[in-house]
Amino acid sequence: MAYLESISIAKGFGMKNDYRVSNSQELVAIGMSNLAGSFVSSYPVTGSFSRSSVNDQSNVATPAGGIMVGTLVIFALAFLTPAFEYIPGMVP
Repeated sequence: MAYLESISIAKGFGMKNDYRVSNSQELVAIGMSNLAGSFVSSYPVTGSFSRSSVNDQSNVATPAGGIMVGTLVIFALAFLTPAFEYIPGMVP
């Protein structure tokens, strides 16, 4: 299922932005990511429709957009974690 989702998203954005998607390259990339992730007990890797859509609508054209978002997430975790204490959830 993850492969079909990833291919359909990639082909949709490929048609919109005029580039070709290689099915076999997508399969190898997802397979190798999941294989590497299995050694560190990570979640299965799939494509991200929401992140791709936001990047497309924001005209992000380079990996710098991902670096920027990653930096913001790390900043939030480093400095805003005490504020997360007040979010309702499970009581220890």
